[in-house]
Formats: sequence, structure tokens, C-alpha cells
Amino acid sequence: MKSRLTDRQKNQISRRNEAPNQHLHTGTVITHHGTELIIEAEGRLLRATARRTLGALTTGDKIGWHTGKDQREIIEHLYPRTNTLIRPDTHGKLRLMAANINQVLIVVAPIPWMNPNIVEQAIVATLDLPAIPLIVLNKIDELGAVEPQTQAHIEATLRLWQAQDIDILKVSAHTGEGIDALRARLANQISMMIGLSGVGKTSLARSITAQAATAAIKALSAHSQEGQHTTRHSTLFRLDNLEGGLIDAPGVRDFAVAAQNVLAIDRAYPDILQVAQHCRFNNCSHKQEPDCAVLAAVANGTIDARRFENYQNLKNSRQ
Repeated sequence: MKSRLTDRQKNQISRRNEAPNQHLHTGTVITHHGTELIIEAEGRLLRATARRTLGALTTGDKIGWHTGKDQREIIEHLYPRTNTLIRPDTHGKLRLMAANINQVLIVVAPIPWMNPNIVEQAIVATLDLPAIPLIVLNKIDELGAVEPQTQAHIEATLRLWQAQDIDILKVSAHTGEGIDALRARLANQISMMIGLSGVGKTSLARSITAQAATAAIKALSAHSQEGQHTTRHSTLFRLDNLEGGLIDAPGVRDFAVAAQNVLAIDRAYPDILQVAQHCRFNNCSHKQEPDCAVLAAVANGTIDARRFENYQNLKNSRQ
């Protein structure tokens, strides 16, 4: 039977989050495996457990902790979050992925090429945080291996996103091309990296920060009985000689939009919003109204039909 928090425990959560003990050390949640977390404090990586009354903790959380009588580190306080990234797990249950994020790296690759609809869902979720979306095309050394028609499709899709003021970086973790430019974009930011399994996120993380391949992370992960470093859980890596950090998240088959508002959807589709200003009706739904400028633009190819359909699907999901 799944246990529930009592009213008393909920009140304890509120009190703990409002008034941290002045004797607590501060730290950051790096990753977690079940009930045990790995935290970073004063340059050290430590195993810790959290008071149940704090609720669910996630990678990127700022916490207060102390060492208990049994010499185990105990997390006593959760500092307020600036944002949280949430998505459904494989069972449809909403799950915390990370907190306090400034930037989201949406990693794609020529093989396997990511469904553009999923990328745009990720852009919406990023803008809703709010955070800055950055699309990273990894494995550019493999572009020559794809069919010319597919290559043209990839380039056209990237140009479409770039036209909406979404920055695109082309890199290769294998050859090192573009890595310095990417590392510069990560400085002084807490960035999260998402993408399909197979796009090379782990290799990319290792090319950006040596910590992603260190024995310290592997050793602290060993207790989970999952062997070497795994991305089944989000993990925060510190950048080499730079302020900031990179959160490597599990590979995703999709990026279902969770807890977003309609304004975030509109912000992700400024091209459609601009054309909509010329519709006859201010509240035009762009479905069947007369003199709909958006439908006319889709018909004449000014607005990409696939992109418009995804926009409508996202809008409908909020109704």
C-alpha cells in the first residue's frame, strides 16, 4: 500500500522549507538512486538520505544537511526552487527530472534523427520553466552517411527553428568540432541535456566535463547495483574550470509537455502568432473560421504544415 503524508507531516515540510537550521551545511543534489542521494558540498561528493517530510528531491536541488550520530549525512532542508522540470515516466506518472535550470540543451543527431514534433514539445516545456532552449546537433561527422534527401530535411528543419530565434550549435563529441563553442555557452549556467537514447549525450557530456567520466561518480553510483555510470537518473556534472553545471538526463522517447501554460506554446511558435494578427477574428482558433490568415498561410506554404499541426495538437491538449 502506498503511504500518504499526514497533515502533521505536511506542516513539517512547510516549516522545514521556511526556516533552515543555521548550523546546516549547504549542498546541491547531484543524483539519486531510490532513497539515497549523492550531494555535492564544499567540492566533495557525499552519500546522503533525506527526511521524508521534505518530499521528493531531484537533481539540482539546493539543500541543507548535517552529519548524524551514525556519521551518515542527512538532508534536513530544501531551499526554494526557481523552477522544476517535470515529465511523465513510462507509466504516465509525473516525475521530477531536475530543478533550478537556466538552459536546456535539446540534443539531436543525424542518426537517429529526432521527430521534430518532440523537439518542439521540448522547446515549449523549456520556455515554460522559464529557461533558454538550445538545440545541439551532435555527430555532425555522420551527416555524410545519411541519404541526401534526409540531410536536406535535417538542414531545412534546423533553419525553421533558427528562424524562430532558437540557437543551433553543430558539434561532434567524436572529433571535438564545436565543443569549445558549446562549453562557452554553458559557462555560468545550470544546463540540462535531453534527447533520444543514441544521440550521444553521455559522450557529449564527457567531452565537455571530465567529471562525467571520473571514478568518483562511478564509485558513488556503484551502490545502486547498476554498474558503471548510468543515465537512468539525471546527474549534475560540474564544468572544467568554469562556473555552472551540466545535467545529463535519461534518454527520452518523447518529451510530453507537463504543467505548461498556453502562453509557453505561443512563445514557441512566434511565426504562427505573427500571422494570426491578420485573422478576421481576434479569438480565431485557426480551424474553420472565415478569413483565417493562418490557414491561408498553411495552404500557400508560408507556414510549415507539420509545424502548424503540432501547434494545434499542443493547444488542444490544454483544453
